[in-house]
Amino acid sequence: MNTVIINEQQLQIEIDALKAEFPETKDIYREVCVLLFFRYGITPTANKLYQYVRRGSMSAPADALNKFWLELREKSRIRIERPDIPENISALAGDLIANLWNEAQKAAQAGFSNLVDNATSEILLFKLQAEKANENTEKVKALLDQTQTELKSTQKRLSETDYLLSANTNALAKQENAFNALKIERDNLSATIIDLKASFSTDLANIGLALNKAEQQYRGLEEKSLLELDRSRQQIKKLEKEINNLRLKSANEQSQYTKDIAKLQTVIAGLNHKTGNLSGILSELKNQLKIERRSAISKKKLTSNK
Repeated sequence: MNTVIINEQQLQIEIDALKAEFPETKDIYREVCVLLFFRYGITPTANKLYQYVRRGSMSAPADALNKFWLELREKSRIRIERPDIPENISALAGDLIANLWNEAQKAAQAGFSNLVDNATSEILLFKLQAEKANENTEKVKALLDQTQTELKSTQKRLSETDYLLSANTNALAKQENAFNALKIERDNLSATIIDLKASFSTDLANIGLALNKAEQQYRGLEEKSLLELDRSRQQIKKLEKEINNLRLKSANEQSQYTKDIAKLQTVIAGLNHKTGNLSGILSELKNQLKIERRSAISKKKLTSNK
């Protein structure tokens, strides 16, 4: 049973592929006949063809089936009448094809009759349903008019509601965005405050330590400054004494320097006088030397001329 189900599924898949490949209804029925007979070994009938394809009118599968058997008979006759086939085999093949054709025709006619009977029953059922439907048409029309009116009113209210809902949704989205932004800002501020508190505590502790250290340093500097101040006072007194001594010594030295300068000026004046005398003597000697040189040069010239 599983093999049959699988073959039926595969068959339907291949028929759907044929539907997509052949747009014409007669071509589809022809190809399905070939598929059933040669691929699956199933004798095609009009009823089966219509069940698988379900296209066109009810005469379409019967026409396609008749054409299929006609083509098959023509092709079979051509193969049987080949000259290289023995006469007895040709006769047997002809009888086999004739019997196959007759059985196929009967099956096709029976399938077509069943299809027509089923279609007739369906048509009668459809007529009864149509009459019953016509009876309810007026009621349905009235109800439809009322429903359309109510639908228009409902659509209007729904449109207004959709507009309000959209506006409220947008407003709510904006409020949610603002709320989320405020929440994020609050969290950031909280984190910042926590960090500032921690930093302030640390800074405060560091400042306390720094103040203690500075106070100790100040006390040490104050003691050191007092000691240095006392030393400076003593040094100032000592320096004042030394300055007074230096002033006295400088006054004495300046007086002696003045006297020495006066003596030196007297000596310089005498030397300047001597220098003037020596300069006069030197000038006379230079003049005399020039005269002697000229006289010597003249003598040499006279000697050379002789």
